[in-house]
Amino acid sequence: MPILLLNPPSPTDLLPNREGTASFGAMSSGFLYPPHTLAVVLAVMREAGLDGALLDAVGEELSLEETVERVRAIQPELLGVYASWGTLEVDKQALQALRAAFPDMPIVAMGTGARYHGEALLAAGASHMLAGDPELAFAALAAGPLPEPGVVKANVLLPEEHNFAGLIRHPQTLPRPAWDAVPWQAYGFLTLFGSRGCDDNCAYCAYVRAQGRSQRVRPPENVAEEMAWLERSFGPKRIMARDLVFAAQRAWALDVAEGLIARGFHTPWECESRPEHFDPGLLKKLARAGCTTIKIGIESGDPEELARIGRVAEERHARTYLAYLREVVAAAKGYGINVRAYVMVGLPGQTMANVQATAAYVRELRPTFFHPRPYVAYPRVLLGPGLSEEETERLRRPLLDVARDLSTEYARQHAPLRRAWRKLLLAIPD
Repeated sequence: MPILLLNPPSPTDLLPNREGTASFGAMSSGFLYPPHTLAVVLAVMREAGLDGALLDAVGEELSLEETVERVRAIQPELLGVYASWGTLEVDKQALQALRAAFPDMPIVAMGTGARYHGEALLAAGASHMLAGDPELAFAALAAGPLPEPGVVKANVLLPEEHNFAGLIRHPQTLPRPAWDAVPWQAYGFLTLFGSRGCDDNCAYCAYVRAQGRSQRVRPPENVAEEMAWLERSFGPKRIMARDLVFAAQRAWALDVAEGLIARGFHTPWECESRPEHFDPGLLKKLARAGCTTIKIGIESGDPEELARIGRVAEERHARTYLAYLREVVAAAKGYGINVRAYVMVGLPGQTMANVQATAAYVRELRPTFFHPRPYVAYPRVLLGPGLSEEETERLRRPLLDVARDLSTEYARQHAPLRRAWRKLLLAIPD
């Protein structure tokens, strides 16, 4: 009987995006990441000689009842259930249904962001809760006799591979994800990580809490080869590099781009980083390597607010930051790279004046796409609780107007002309 990995469904109209926010997770009305974590867990199991299978109930659009019947048909000896902080309620419902159907089956709840609700997952029906990064630790747990029910820590199972928080020390040791076992076509793209963690410690950021305050990069040639492998083996329409700060180490990002160019890579891909990590030279190289979109977190267009939330040290630095952002966006768009810009709404102490300043700045900045996202006080985020949901939605309205106008502007642009202009610019020698 195999060991089954499960990405459980949602009984609601919203879908669980457990990979979102660095695996803290969220409920989503549309966009979802494919279950990268489970695909790596399965790849590690295969390397260890374990008989494993993966059931992505979200990607297959299964109901909870259908999921239970699929599990029953497989008859696994051990069930690993992917969970996250932002999907806790539907995760609990799934565990309750699974425990009712399989009263004697060992069920291990896992997920980087799920460790903050370990006791709740155990109470819902999990026999064990794996705290920490599960990619390497789950196979180690499954390979031996299971310990007594309760919380199992990744850094206790594999202390050399995980730090004190249970985070993987060396991401280059991970195998490529077992995408062949995932219905990834339902998501429309594939993902990879060239690095984990971030050296910054922004007070509002959940990503560092999930991946650690230290960027650990894989060798650039290893990253370029994995992207080429994704292109050869699966042919996705696009690839998302999910590094928190892809361009933080400029020389590393350039080496990845050079590796892609040398391999004749042509699949559109996108990456994310702080705006100040980009510059015109790097952007041009990324564009030549096939990068078609960058994601940047502006957070706010108001200098006072940027200083207050700790995005910059002082208000005078905010003005320099906002001015440089204009250069980055202009350069990216000049090389045919779309810019997805994000700001937070509902921050502690945020006022309509802050929001209006941000709206005015973004209208001037003119990124390709604009996403005003409600601020969420994830566990251990230093900034603390934000505004009420009602107040957040009130403040969000002017920003949604900007987002709509920018989307309309983009839709009116002539796509063939954009592509021709990009090709012309990239043909110009450095």
